[in-house]
Amino acid sequence: MSVETDFLRIQGSVAPWVSGSRTAENRLDMDTSAERLVPAVTALRSLSWGYLSAITGFDSGTAAPSDGHIELLYHFCNGPAVATFRVKVPREDPSVPSIGPLVPSAVMYERELAETMGVKVAGLPKKRQFLSDDWPENVYPLRKDFTMESAAATREVGPAVGSEEAPGTFIIPIGPQHPALKEPGHFELAVDGEIVTHADIRLGYVHRGIEKGAEDRSWVHNIYLMERICGICSHIHATAYVLGVESLSGVAVPPRAQTVRTIFCEMERIHSHLLWLGVAAHQAGFDTLFMYSWRDRETIMDLLEELSGNRVNYSVNLLGGVKYDIDGKAADSVRRGLDFLERRTTHYLKIVTTDESFLRRTRGVGAITFDQANLLGTIGPTARASGVSRDLRVEAPYMAYRDFPVRPVLDSRCDLEARFVVRINELFESYRLIREMLDHMPAGELAVPAPRKVPEGEVISRVEAPRGELFYYIRSTGGVKPDRVKVRTPSLCNWAAVLSVAVGHKLADIPMIMVGIDPCFSCNDRSITLRRRGSAESWSWEDLRAYGISYYAGGGA
Repeated sequence: MSVETDFLRIQGSVAPWVSGSRTAENRLDMDTSAERLVPAVTALRSLSWGYLSAITGFDSGTAAPSDGHIELLYHFCNGPAVATFRVKVPREDPSVPSIGPLVPSAVMYERELAETMGVKVAGLPKKRQFLSDDWPENVYPLRKDFTMESAAATREVGPAVGSEEAPGTFIIPIGPQHPALKEPGHFELAVDGEIVTHADIRLGYVHRGIEKGAEDRSWVHNIYLMERICGICSHIHATAYVLGVESLSGVAVPPRAQTVRTIFCEMERIHSHLLWLGVAAHQAGFDTLFMYSWRDRETIMDLLEELSGNRVNYSVNLLGGVKYDIDGKAADSVRRGLDFLERRTTHYLKIVTTDESFLRRTRGVGAITFDQANLLGTIGPTARASGVSRDLRVEAPYMAYRDFPVRPVLDSRCDLEARFVVRINELFESYRLIREMLDHMPAGELAVPAPRKVPEGEVISRVEAPRGELFYYIRSTGGVKPDRVKVRTPSLCNWAAVLSVAVGHKLADIPMIMVGIDPCFSCNDRSITLRRRGSAESWSWEDLRAYGISYYAGGGA
């Protein structure tokens, strides 16, 4: 079914609940109100169309609390199509109903919206999800009237609001510092004996404030900021950002530059999947597989360093193209590395599908059914391991994927074993794609000029990161800096599935279920509070300047 037909169906279904709609470039925008939001979403869900990809909030006002409004954008995606409900609420005492009963994955997005934008969402738990417990009340870091001084205020931290214990039930806290966690996150697991009966998650321990920091940096400087959202997938973040800005600017990037970008995307996918394989094997107690896969991961990291000069933040992208070319000598090095990795990957696929001890930790464990994956908006390899064909490289090809089609990798077994098999088979697909692109590299320039000021407008940029769909919303008011950059990373979509699937499993299975989505904690965090060591006194702005920190309490360091 075409995008146009989809949009006609949607418009016909939600017509009583929206006051206007606009279509352009695979996007359908529909204006509604807070009172009509739930009926409108109900009508959309009745069509069994798409999944909730993100909720974006932006403040149209200035420093005056009564000026402007807050606009909430509920983005539903289906392949290349994006249908958005737009709700305007006043800046003073803004409130909307929760759509969580209709879309379970919405609750995590709504909690972020409530904490960072100050929008009251009916029915949300009082417990904080992202901001620290001592963050001042009524201070919202993504509002335009946010000031450094307001963040320096402190509040008394009361007792933690946790899950209520039923008779015979115990609450087991895991993290934020725990040997099973490679990044800080806090989990509360209610158990009845060895069986998990409830699971909750607390994020926000890796504080950087990327989104707020983007508002005070130029369009070019933000490329380097976005690269530092995640060390494992730095290139795909920068790629999503520059694709969006180039779309707003009307810049046509040369085919050779797009192909170089795509090759780096696939090399980064190899790096990410091999790293995950080692971490997951370690969680299962299979440290031999951990050591071997990380040893082989050095091959791709060395190649990335050879091409770009860096093993982690490759800094390939420019607005309008790329910095680095891949000549014949470099291409030969990449081919030799891929030949070695392909042999090793064949060995790893045999191990994860035949080793009896390992299969006891994966086969039949953590199953996310096809229907659950659809309901919870699961994305990336996690969704594809449940038989859900959700891959933007296939459904909405961009860059060189238009000329070098991706063959989707699916598995219908739905369990942890399937997630291992899907990711390893995706490595083979990446090897094939890179070879084809190297063999048929387009001739031409590597970059074209891009304007310093980006025209007024907004854009949604979606790309397929190693963990799944990466969603960027970028808004420009016509200046040298963005007005809003919203980043929704894949892990935030998949946590809902983990928390749901954990219930009913043994406590010993939880680390493997968590690692099965390849989580990234640092991608999700938004703001910071700093205190002097050994003192309750907050750092002053002058103190931070002395240490070279350019943004405080909501800005990027």
